[in-house]
Amino acid sequence: MKTLKYVLRIWRTLTVPDWIITPFDIEIENANIEFSVQDEPVEINSNVNITTKYPKLSAAVQSFLLAFPSSYLVEAGADIQIEERIIDRKGEMNLIENETMFWYSECPELQRTDLVCYKNCRLLRNGNLLNDDLWIQNGLVVDPQKHFYNDKTEAKYVFDCENLILAPGFIDIQINGGYGINLSGNCEDMALQLNRLAKALLANGVTAFCPTLVSCAPSFYQKVIEAYRMNVFEINDAAAILGLHLEGPFINKEKRGAHLSEYLMDGFPEGIKSFENVFGTDLRNVRIVTIAPELPNSMEVIKWLTNLGIKVSLGHSEASLACSLEAIRAGATGITHLFNAMKAVTDPGLLGVLASNEKNRVFYGFIADGVHSDPVALRIAHQVHPTGLMLITDAVSAMGLPDGEHQLGDSKLTVKGHRAVITGTQTLAGSVISLDSCVRRMKQFTCCEAHTALNCATLHPSQFLGISDQMGSLVYNSIADFILLDDDLKIKATYIKGKKVWQSV
Repeated sequence: MKTLKYVLRIWRTLTVPDWIITPFDIEIENANIEFSVQDEPVEINSNVNITTKYPKLSAAVQSFLLAFPSSYLVEAGADIQIEERIIDRKGEMNLIENETMFWYSECPELQRTDLVCYKNCRLLRNGNLLNDDLWIQNGLVVDPQKHFYNDKTEAKYVFDCENLILAPGFIDIQINGGYGINLSGNCEDMALQLNRLAKALLANGVTAFCPTLVSCAPSFYQKVIEAYRMNVFEINDAAAILGLHLEGPFINKEKRGAHLSEYLMDGFPEGIKSFENVFGTDLRNVRIVTIAPELPNSMEVIKWLTNLGIKVSLGHSEASLACSLEAIRAGATGITHLFNAMKAVTDPGLLGVLASNEKNRVFYGFIADGVHSDPVALRIAHQVHPTGLMLITDAVSAMGLPDGEHQLGDSKLTVKGHRAVITGTQTLAGSVISLDSCVRRMKQFTCCEAHTALNCATLHPSQFLGISDQMGSLVYNSIADFILLDDDLKIKATYIKGKKVWQSV
């Protein structure tokens, strides 16, 4: 282990809240910030080339910088502040052998094996808000009683949370991109795109997500899945990637929303073979598939996917209630963005599942932006089936960018506030809301308790994916991914495996 003392922090007051930390007592060459004007927005590019006497450290710092978006768009005429300052107190940066990343902490001497206690917090554990402490060791939540009574040990470090809410990190099971990143775009730089998004989402309290691909050509799907498979790795100090969510192309053309009709499939004429013709045969990195259950031979495919351990979610559909229940019995356990791209309520359709005898087997995603569905719809759904509600963003690449026109694949988007539509139409094209904003709006729209809203972004999605013993609950032996929030449910800090990786200013 090599330790370097003192750091230079470069703080960017831009649209994406983040910080970059680079060594101060080593040489940094050709560091510059370039500004250029393109039409109305101002584009800011940051290029940093780093040379040190430690080759491994050079590579580590460079890869850390590359993890962040290299360009940002801010409104024309906005104040652009690039502040560089030296932290007065000593900090330490640790470069661990065989790793390509480093981290900075307010407690640099903290080791992964140390027993740590976070006290004076309101702890959301397994869905309940408790006045309790959180104990962590080796990146996992541990039972303090074992250490007190069996090992006779105490916490090496104790952190005062000052009565903040300590909750599991948010899990977004449907996100198409954000901060200028389109996950259904160029597959050649898939690793870099995922790396950047996984870092940027920390500011929203998201510690795990399912990258979502919208309807595309079969050749594109197979390239992306292959690129994803070859680049699956644990991104240090970033949101975990849980597997792909394939939203389309096996959806109803009449309920396609912003999906391009030329890519949609009419069903499964060859059953399972039809599915494999589009996505290939290697589905190890696929976590969720959205299907319209009324398509021919869909029940066969739903059963097959379920047996593979892949979650099937019903959506972009005109299915009747009877068809929806048949799909649930075949193994489907989810509903994709409830109230959006669904059958009119002359027949309850997918919505009716929430009030059926099968409801306890089903979870449903909801975009709580007040745009995709009226707040009253959220209240109704929550009252009918509260334990199945999962908050999702369905965010597109324009999330985190200013209002105006943006590109989404082959389409142009117009963004104003929380509304994103295909330019020249009123067709919604995903959302531009962050998951932490969805949590706050859920509490506002339904007048529910804080823990109820938080569960919809933590416990419920982890239960849907079958991983609540690992994340989303903060039960003993689960991964110590968590967030600190104030009473307004605004994110104050984000932790990955017990390590602080983001904090608000």
